[in-house]
Amino acid sequence: MEKEWALVLFTLLAQASVGLMVVAQAFSMKDRTGLKAVLPWAGILMVASMLVSLGHLGSPLGAPRAIMNLKTSWLSREIFFAAGFFLLWLLSYAVEKQGKVSQGTKAALGWLAGICGVLALISMANIYVHTVLPAWATAYTHISFYSTALVVGAILYAVLAYRSRQGEQGSMLKTTVILAIAGIALQLVSLPPYLAGLSAGPVAAQESARLLVGATPVLILSQALAVIGGIVFTIFALRAHGEKGTTLAGQWLYGALALLVLAEFASRYLFYATGVSIMVGQF
Repeated sequence: MEKEWALVLFTLLAQASVGLMVVAQAFSMKDRTGLKAVLPWAGILMVASMLVSLGHLGSPLGAPRAIMNLKTSWLSREIFFAAGFFLLWLLSYAVEKQGKVSQGTKAALGWLAGICGVLALISMANIYVHTVLPAWATAYTHISFYSTALVVGAILYAVLAYRSRQGEQGSMLKTTVILAIAGIALQLVSLPPYLAGLSAGPVAAQESARLLVGATPVLILSQALAVIGGIVFTIFALRAHGEKGTTLAGQWLYGALALLVLAEFASRYLFYATGVSIMVGQF
């Protein structure tokens, strides 16, 4: 697992960045003033993910060459769209600070960056789906990656927007609760069929299932933290806001984000730790 720690961080940071960008655009369709406090973090997270990704490249200097195979390589597409997302984010951030640019142009650039980021996540997921590891080559990989982006992006946006007192915060918190419930429920509902599929699959898949059973405490902890942080704490934040407890609502949001990050980190650790190849001697 030593070299896979870089992948754990890379995938989580990239998904959080894209999720934050997309959620921020959705929340700002009527009023874009709140974006000024949020957009910098989308870029910071993506830069951090790119730097971390160098840790799992055989030769970091060869990274530019990895983009030369777009027609057949999901890795090349991931790099291409991730770089495109960052460049479009940079342009969008610069434009948001300009008062002379129309709101329509700002929105178009923001959504274009978000779409490019989503394509990067789709490419990222397909890298793992098209492998010789049965535990990765399932629809659950897509579900896990996209739901992580949705839930972490939504709650991170809520934390940043609430801290800066931007927009209609009551409505924003209600939508955050809905997004968190949807994303976490999707993860919970898809987990049993995923485990059942592994148990009924080839030898490598059954070995992954055995490893997951052995890591049951970590698996349960990751799901429990996601529910407590992503759903329970965000509901408490909404209730505290309704009772005019601005400081308390903010504290619940910080707690929700902290628990959710721990949950996703544990879940992603299991993703890499339980991947077993159908090829002897491969991981």
